[in-house]
Amino acid sequence: MAAAAEAAGAFPSTASSNSDSEDLLLLPNLLPSAAAPSSLSHAQLHHFHVPSIPSPITVRALPSRGLSFQLWPSASTLLRVLPASPHLLPRAPAPGAPPLSVLELGSGTGAAGLALAAALPARAVLSDLPGALPNLRHNAGLNAPLLASAGAAASVVPLPWGDAAAMREVAAARAEAPFDLVVASDVVYYEALVDPLIETLRFFVKGEVVFLMAHMRRWKRTDKKFFGKARKLFNIEVVHEDPPLEGWRHGPVVYRFTAKKQHGKK
Repeated sequence: MAAAAEAAGAFPSTASSNSDSEDLLLLPNLLPSAAAPSSLSHAQLHHFHVPSIPSPITVRALPSRGLSFQLWPSASTLLRVLPASPHLLPRAPAPGAPPLSVLELGSGTGAAGLALAAALPARAVLSDLPGALPNLRHNAGLNAPLLASAGAAASVVPLPWGDAAAMREVAAARAEAPFDLVVASDVVYYEALVDPLIETLRFFVKGEVVFLMAHMRRWKRTDKKFFGKARKLFNIEVVHEDPPLEGWRHGPVVYRFTAKKQHGKK
């Protein structure tokens, strides 16, 4: 595992008050370091080293509080692949050009969104359900100086998928710098959330906006429902695939979505 992560070029180390936590069982591609005390019971600090930025991104995970507070395998893949693959972006970052405007859906701890913001660089909006926002804001604050030094920034907003009013509010706040890119990792999980997620993608991913999603196959029925509905609206291509993780049948896959042209509509 250590050799595979080292070859990947971006991997997290972990300082944890309970190094045998369920979080690490869920995430075989995260490498734990020696346990160390943390400010909250069962909190874990993860450090993501990305070659293009001078200091690691640091995020706090609180696995005992639920799925939104854990780190997931595909986040590591996404933050490793995208900075090294400018051809996947809607426009390549360039000196003197305005930073990319990025929306992350289902941010959780914000690991992927914060690392991408610093590495691209980008002005990122991290979003999740209201209950996840205090920890997400904490992590955005931890990394604010690093992002600022890279010419990047990150803000945090509530965004329940499929909530039309919330989606309009998020879009209106970025009216002067509309989103170029939407990203997400390990968001296709619960079958009941497929339709709200599709509606959220329909709202934000249109025109020249690109959606890049890192995903690891878990539930055949949920995946079939999501990709079946998504292919009616988007062109979807596989742009990267990691080998299977230890103990898993599949590795994370990165997909690129673009909106299909709606013929006959003016």
